[in-house]
Amino acid sequence: MTNNLPLNDTFFRLTSAERYDQVIKLIKKGQSIWTLADAEGCLIIDLGSDKVLPVWPVEALALDWGKKDYEGFTGLEVSAKDWANKWLEGMSKDGFSVGVAPNLAGECIVSSAAEHAADIKP
Repeated sequence: MTNNLPLNDTFFRLTSAERYDQVIKLIKKGQSIWTLADAEGCLIIDLGSDKVLPVWPVEALALDWGKKDYEGFTGLEVSAKDWANKWLEGMSKDGFSVGVAPNLAGECIVSSAAEHAADIKP
């Protein structure tokens, strides 16, 4: 991989904090992120108190994560600029949270869009 991320199995074995830190660093460097989408829109996971948009640093990780439970979903690339300037603002208004790089067990750091926006500021 060109972004120096470990292979899927290795990346998913990192702790949630390690995955979060890697993704934040990549976004700060201007790298796009990936989520999953189908004909109806982006995958939003309803956790009861939170509605979460999961994101990953590369398409392969997103697709690998979603292949079991989210057949029919494809990768959707979001540029770092659009993520920071459009998506997070809209998500904040809509009350959505960000799930950064869930592992195959679904474990990840979930933060509000506003908290995530603060973390990716240069």
